[in-house]
Amino acid sequence: MAGILVGLGLSVVATPTWKAALIKMNQSKFSELTFYCDNAMRGHLLAKQRLVGGPSEENVTRLKAAEIDLLQCQDYDLMRKRLIRWGLTENELSEMSLLAIEEKGQDLRDVIRVHEIRY
Repeated sequence: MAGILVGLGLSVVATPTWKAALIKMNQSKFSELTFYCDNAMRGHLLAKQRLVGGPSEENVTRLKAAEIDLLQCQDYDLMRKRLIRWGLTENELSEMSLLAIEEKGQDLRDVIRVHEIRY
């Protein structure tokens, strides 16, 4: 019985410690991948809007290039899945994403621009 209590006590302490270490070890790379994927998604959205606003061969080419840039999101997605498999929750990953955005944002306008969805 004492072994079970000790095991439970250790798990209560070990889990947050493990997660904090996992975040600390991966935040830098996760931030980089978040930034690249976010820029690729924004570029794709803008390219689609340009094409809708003015169909042309140049805008089609820009959209195709933006679609290729979206491949950068694959590394981001793989890292998210790996971190989930290691025990992080969606909320913890969302917090890591917000930290990444804040790291890259020079001021409040940059943070707003990252979260803004334009139509």
